[in-house]
Amino acid sequence: MMPRSSILVLFVLCALACDSKPAPAKPTEAEAKSAPNKSEPEDDHSKPKALAPAPEGSVAVGRIYVQTCAAGKPCPLLLQDAGVAHCKSLGLGGLLWRLPTLEELESWRGNPDLVGYDVFHWSGSAWDEDPGQFWIYDPGSGSKTTAKPDRKPFTIRCVA
Repeated sequence: MMPRSSILVLFVLCALACDSKPAPAKPTEAEAKSAPNKSEPEDDHSKPKALAPAPEGSVAVGRIYVQTCAAGKPCPLLLQDAGVAHCKSLGLGGLLWRLPTLEELESWRGNPDLVGYDVFHWSGSAWDEDPGQFWIYDPGSGSKTTAKPDRKPFTIRCVA
């Protein structure tokens, strides 16, 4: 006669063997060729999508929209805080507008599509050494410096 513990072990092993699922069968060569390759994405997100046409009064520069400040839609002269509010309230194309970074301002130097881009502009970039000051940039001369947001009005050119 077999001891009870041996019978119990056999019963558990049998139950486990009956519950296991068979390994999936490998697809035939014809099935493999017709099935989509799972390693390739169905929608290629690695390529950046083209920007939609720029809203009226703006131009696409790189991957963002920039106000052109052309006739009829000039860029205002405001203090920095008022400029932030102005950009947030801008309704061009239903997009979310903001002040550009210092790096963005510097990258547009010489762009013929940007009217009046030869005077100091406020940026949204705070100075690392004093976050109470923000960078201003003059693309006409390439000069940049920092200023307190209430120092004086400079050009506000919004981006989205």
